[in-house]
Amino acid sequence: MTATASPPAGESHVEPVVAPPPGNPRFPLIDSLRALAAISVVVYHTAYASLASFIAWYRPVVGHLDVGVPLFFAISGFLLYRPFAAAHFKGGARPRTRDYLRRRVLRIVPAYWLALTVLAIYPGLAGVFSEGSWRYYGFLQIYDSDTVLAGLPQSWSLAVEATFYLALPVYAIAIRRVSRGRGTDSVLRVEIATLALLALASLVWRTWRIHEGSLIAQTTLPGLFTWFAPGMALAVLSVAMEEGGRRWRAAAVVARRPWLPWLAAAAAFALLAATVEPVLIGGPGASGLDYLTINVCSAIVAVLVLVPAVVGTEGGGAVRGLLSLRVLAWLGLISYGIFLWHHTPMLWLVNHGALTWIPGSGFAVLTVVTLAFAVSAATLSYYLVERPILRFKDPRRGRRVG
Repeated sequence: MTATASPPAGESHVEPVVAPPPGNPRFPLIDSLRALAAISVVVYHTAYASLASFIAWYRPVVGHLDVGVPLFFAISGFLLYRPFAAAHFKGGARPRTRDYLRRRVLRIVPAYWLALTVLAIYPGLAGVFSEGSWRYYGFLQIYDSDTVLAGLPQSWSLAVEATFYLALPVYAIAIRRVSRGRGTDSVLRVEIATLALLALASLVWRTWRIHEGSLIAQTTLPGLFTWFAPGMALAVLSVAMEEGGRRWRAAAVVARRPWLPWLAAAAAFALLAATVEPVLIGGPGASGLDYLTINVCSAIVAVLVLVPAVVGTEGGGAVRGLLSLRVLAWLGLISYGIFLWHHTPMLWLVNHGALTWIPGSGFAVLTVVTLAFAVSAATLSYYLVERPILRFKDPRRGRRVG
């Protein structure tokens, strides 16, 4: 029982945005998870903007749909660390830092700069065209409490991702040196133990700093590594199963019953919804225990939702059937644009009376119209900007994929 996945038989067309680094497998079901994560973030924001997160009977659910952010982080941890982990276990050359960074820059910078600039021109974004514009264009706004939610407010999480991109090769080099000369089982133990310790340290630091009143602890990598680590650990286990030909019972169970991880994820989400009132980043009314619960439960939900897409993928079931839907996979292709283009237009709609267009249906109307605009803008962004640029992620194969 393996943990790897590749394109279905006969699939020769791989969009550049989801094409893995040369020599690495692709996990096509993750495309749909990106779509689900993006949609959950949009609904989370429309729920807050319409006050549904505060007054609606379903507020415990919509008020915690920001679990889409840790899901994005877990996906990044898995996909980006897996090539490094594969090289580690095989004893081969790790991915070249130059190639890795080129892929990351082409993936996030052009589309972000476009959205940031266009939306700063109209309807306007605070601070973007000021003396501090370099903060927003350089993903540095998260290091100052006065700017962390300025510019594109949701891009704080993108800035955290950018920090993770820079830190990952350093971590990969360090962990390889620490475990040099060890056998496969020993390497596996070192990898998992190191990630567990770093995740715990991140959790402790974030909880302590939040107790001290620090907003930055909630929006920077040291406080949020807990959401990347599970995806990285899953990448390590995936490679270990693939390289060692292991038949782990847990993987066999997931292959036969992919609904089990999702059921456990639903239970963790239900615990979160039942015990913590929805809170905004840096907002009042949440205790250190609340933030601890949010951090832990969100990490659990994210990694459990990810598991059926990367473990035992030769199995079937309703979960993988859902993740195989073409419309979700397509939305996953353009999900970055959905993330970038939804928040500011949503606020514009609120300011222009969208919540009163249909009395009693403000949340639903705002959500539908925001999603419609975001998907439209994301489609243009992907096909006119992102897709052409992403052909250069891997120049040697850029002419024959996408």
